[in-house]
This record gives sequence, structure tokens and C-alpha cells, in this order.
Amino acid sequence: MAIEQQEDFLKVSARDVEIGKPLAYALYDGNRKLLLKQGYIIETVHQCESLMERGLYRNLRDRLLPGEPPVAKEVPRSRESMTTLDATKLRVGDVMQLQSGPESPRLVVKLIGYLKNRGLIVTVPEADGEFVMLKDGQSFVVRFFSGQNAYAFTSTVTRQTSVPFPHVHLAYPREVRGLVIRKDSRIDVELIAAISKEGAGANTTAAGKIVNLSTGGAALRAKERLGNKGDAIEVKFKVLINDIQSYVVFQSEICTIADDKADPVMPYMHGIRFVSPDQATSLALAAFVYQKIVDQSY
Repeated sequence: MAIEQQEDFLKVSARDVEIGKPLAYALYDGNRKLLLKQGYIIETVHQCESLMERGLYRNLRDRLLPGEPPVAKEVPRSRESMTTLDATKLRVGDVMQLQSGPESPRLVVKLIGYLKNRGLIVTVPEADGEFVMLKDGQSFVVRFFSGQNAYAFTSTVTRQTSVPFPHVHLAYPREVRGLVIRKDSRIDVELIAAISKEGAGANTTAAGKIVNLSTGGAALRAKERLGNKGDAIEVKFKVLINDIQSYVVFQSEICTIADDKADPVMPYMHGIRFVSPDQATSLALAAFVYQKIVDQSY
């Protein structure tokens, strides 16, 4: 029986582990095997990241270190599960990100193909127009999303070659972590927006800042009220998807207006709903939101 199905075990996240301090409780892997004893000290962020990739759990029946508060069970907004690579419906041409460490840049590649239990073939990552040379045996966390699911797994480089064309071979993962992304999932952002609105018989423009975003709407700050509840406005802003900048334009409806002095420069907070966007615009926004969720989750 997997740990996720056992009431006595609780998934541990990175925010529950303090670097350089004794563990308040023992940590187990997904098969209920003891990994680290209570009191063990995780000394580096990289060590913590490596452990998190395996999946960490604590037994709620274990006694905490003296002075430690009890850990309450939480119902996560997004549901994480373990799966296999072929079950993710990964397709040739899908974009993937490789990252060797928490402080390392994320290298963008595309899937060329894979053979179950044998390996994957991806394009060679590029930086500043040049191919990035990877070392045999170099480990990476590989991230991608498919549909409304974000995925991550660990892999190593088995070979990089330029024959008959530049490509990289990666080891096939034994398991893949999946995270279901809810349709109403929101991300915190700071995106400058150009707003067009109707007024006095002519179109007027204003500047604003999007501070929260989902695939269906946004929280938009502005220096002044952009209209009344139910009014239509046009919102244009820039998103960065896999290092490619795109402008998206949404016909929107003002749903709420609040006077919020948290930002004295832009004290008016507007809740807006995107109205009937075209498919290309919707896909671009979904790719941006899901990519940010993948970045923040894994």
C-alpha cells in the first residue's frame, strides 16, 4: 500500500524542513522506508532538493522533538501523485526543462522521442545561440506539463552527440511525479498592462499592473478607477514562455473594484474576467500560467 493511502503518514514539503537544524521527526520515502532519523541535520539546499525529488513523508505517530508544535494534516489545493512516463501522454515536440541544481538555470529542450524503460532523446539545449555541452552522468530534474498536469522526474545524461544531428540521450525514469493543476489555479505576478476603455465617446488608455493571474481572469491595479462593475475593458500584457516573449490581448469585464492602499501608487484593485478569448490567446496564457505553477511546485 502506498504511503499516500495510509492515514498515519503525511507528505513533507520543502518549507517543512529547516536547513542546518535537527529534524523534528524522522523522514521516510514512498515505500515507508526510513531515510533520515529524527535529529539529523540537512546541511545544504541541494541536499534538501535531492531528498524532495524522492518524496519525503513523516509518521504522525512519531514523537516530535521537545518544543516542536504538532503538524496538522492539510488538504492540498493541487493533488500530487506518482505515475510512469508513458502514462503522462508525453508527445514528440513537447517542451521540457532541465535543471541540474536549485540555483542552476533551466535549460529548455524538446522531446525527439523515447523508448519505454530504455531512454529519452531530446534536443541539445542552447544559451546565447550556442549549444550547451552536457557531461555524461550529469543529473537533472526534468520538468514538463501535459494537459492540466505538471510533471517532474530525475534523470541523467547517458550521451550527447552530434551524429547524425545534435541530440542528447537521457536515462528513462522509474517514476514521475504528477501535479494536477486546477482550472482556477492562480499565480502571483507583476506584469505591466495597457488598458483601453471607452469614455466620453472616445477610447482612452491607462496603465496598470497585474498582480494575480489565472487562465480566466486577473487582479489588476491602477492609479484610478477603470470604470464600473460590468464595464468592458481591453487588457494587453506581455508573457514570457520558454524565453520567448508574447503579447496577449483580452477583452475583459470588470467584476469587482476595491480601494486598496497597500500600493499607494496604484490604489485601485480591479477583479477582471476574460471574455471569450480566441484559442491562440487562451493557449498562450495557459502555457504561461502552467509554466509558473511548474516552476513554483517543483
